[in-house]
Amino acid sequence: MRVLISGGGTGGHIYPALAVATQLHKEYQADILYLGSDDGLETRVVPAAGLCLEVIRAGKLQRFVSWKTLSGIARVPVGIAQAIGIVRRFHPDVAFTSGGYVSVPTGLAAYLNAVPLLMHQQDVPPNLSNRLLTPLATRISVAFADSLRYFPMQKTIQLGNPLRQVILDVQQTAPQQARIHLGFDAALPLLLVTGGSQGARHLNQVTCQALPQLLTFCQVLQISGSKLFDETNAQAAHMLIGIDEGTKRRYRLVPYMDAEMPLALQAATLVVCRSGASTLSELAVLGKPSILVPLPPSLGSSPQEVNAAMFEREQAAEVILNAHMRPEVLLNRAESIISSSVCLQQMTEAVSHLAKPQATRDIVETIVQLAKKPVVKTTNSEGVCI
Repeated sequence: MRVLISGGGTGGHIYPALAVATQLHKEYQADILYLGSDDGLETRVVPAAGLCLEVIRAGKLQRFVSWKTLSGIARVPVGIAQAIGIVRRFHPDVAFTSGGYVSVPTGLAAYLNAVPLLMHQQDVPPNLSNRLLTPLATRISVAFADSLRYFPMQKTIQLGNPLRQVILDVQQTAPQQARIHLGFDAALPLLLVTGGSQGARHLNQVTCQALPQLLTFCQVLQISGSKLFDETNAQAAHMLIGIDEGTKRRYRLVPYMDAEMPLALQAATLVVCRSGASTLSELAVLGKPSILVPLPPSLGSSPQEVNAAMFEREQAAEVILNAHMRPEVLLNRAESIISSSVCLQQMTEAVSHLAKPQATRDIVETIVQLAKKPVVKTTNSEGVCI
């Protein structure tokens, strides 16, 4: 079985696609070709995962007029032509897209070559790319039930967001053990603050300003983002002047977490973070209470704000809009949640109801069903799928 997979630009589109690709190769020995953009994160991440990558000059369509908008439009026909050529050479049995502007030429090329396409929608509201792809998709999978209303009912199904296996595996580690592994006190609550791989300056600043009070009732693990580490470190050091050494040891600042990120999530009592779809899906599977600070919109509505509102409506998280995020607000919300075992338990139960731990497997099975040729799972000598 030959599978064309595409999704790019940011980790939020790439890592779910990689989870699907890994599962397809493991269970079905599928021949995978990843089609990405020549200027996206996938140019580094996909080869590092051991997958074959081809790139095209995909054009990002902005909702406003700028030089980047014009140059992006100019790249569109070139990218489409390149994608069509790649699809004709590779002859895939099925295609899967996980979002991002590179998905559009990929999906169009699949459609023009009569290749079945499974389009995946991660956030609650569809972005422009998936709106354009909807008429071309054979099937559409969505992460959250609230997304179903945006797509044709007869070809849409809720399967959840694909998750990295390490996120599923870390469930076997108790939060107390995870804290010890990360160098924290097992008995004290841990507040994890992260603005994502790029960091969030405002979130960093507010957390630093609240540190002296936060550390009186919890430990804090703050992920600043690599580019913002030095300035965040200076701000934290200033706020901790005069604080005793024992209290200071409750705080740890790191620029970025990769391999240890699942462990950090599992160790957390409460998570303060953005509300991207992949992040929310990981919080749900791990049953983690959270305070969501959605990325504000640059123009129009924000998918993260819609995602966060859905979680808040389900009582799975509390939401603080970026403009309302201040030290006293963070301190009040964090302390009220962490100090209440009833609140923590209610949020854990509510967020767990949104979990789709079998999402990766269910998406893989849907891809297999769409493939042109029947396939059989490969097994080892003991009959176990590999």
